[in-house]
Amino acid sequence: MTKRMIGMCLISAALVGGVGAAGNAATGWGRGHGEGGPLRALMSGQVGRLLTLRSELDLTTEQKDSIHKIVDNHRQEIRDVMKPVAEKRRALRDATIAASPDEKAIRAAASDLGSALGNAAVLGSKIKTEVVTVLTPEQKQKIDEFRKHADAAVDHFFDATASAT
Repeated sequence: MTKRMIGMCLISAALVGGVGAAGNAATGWGRGHGEGGPLRALMSGQVGRLLTLRSELDLTTEQKDSIHKIVDNHRQEIRDVMKPVAEKRRALRDATIAASPDEKAIRAAASDLGSALGNAAVLGSKIKTEVVTVLTPEQKQKIDEFRKHADAAVDHFFDATASAT
């Protein structure tokens, strides 16, 4: 996939990781599980799998150009949906770490972030619909396998953290 698409995926992962890191620090999930703990292993593994997928897709120059054009055609829309995601994530973080946390404010900020993520997901689905027309059946299969492995890694993370003491 193009560098921009990979960048967007990494930004999404970083957004999720930022909220997860706060939970990790609060619960101690990172303690006693090697350098950084299971959350760090999950995030590193996801990024590593994403980079491997990028290489394994073996996109042709024509495919890369087509995907680049699709992303460029949506550049303003991407910016318009991602900026509120970042802003709402910051608002949730700030509400969560406030000196006097207010449950109502935290829930409102979380709801706002959910709405912004929904808007981003709708756009992502729209762009994906255009991108998949450029891919071969084999490339689509590799993406499906990537998703299965990513889901399994998340499941393993939750299993590992549930059994941690």
